[in-house]
Amino acid sequence: MKNLDEKDKRILEMLLEDSRRPYHEIAEDPIVQLSESTVRKRVIKLQEEGVIEKFTIRICREDERCIIAFLTLIPKTQAETKELLREAQILPQCEEVYFLAGECGVLVKVNVPEIVELDALIESFRARADVKSVERVCVVLRPIKTVSNEPRIN
Repeated sequence: MKNLDEKDKRILEMLLEDSRRPYHEIAEDPIVQLSESTVRKRVIKLQEEGVIEKFTIRICREDERCIIAFLTLIPKTQAETKELLREAQILPQCEEVYFLAGECGVLVKVNVPEIVELDALIESFRARADVKSVERVCVVLRPIKTVSNEPRIN
């Protein structure tokens, strides 16, 4: 990325959060502290330099899964790990499944439409005879960098 000053980085960060954010709101940010017209000129310059390629939106429709969480499943015995891995792979809510080194168990990335479904999935894992415990349930508040998203500006 080009040499960006702190104001440009903050402008980009604010636009990443909301690409329709009004320029006057960006201008009032404590880090930016510029006039609305100066913010507009900086955004145009960032577009011309190719730093900003496009403005876009992401819609989370009702039929999409929108809650992402990571669960660590601890099998009762190492022998039961294979079956747990196999069954986690076939669940549609489980987007990614990892076998962890040591006695860490299985890491599962789940994607569900509602918190109620996440709770039901966790309870179904806890009820399994081959699962000793479900540990470290981590719900994603917002993605910072994914395969489809650009990294935040630092």
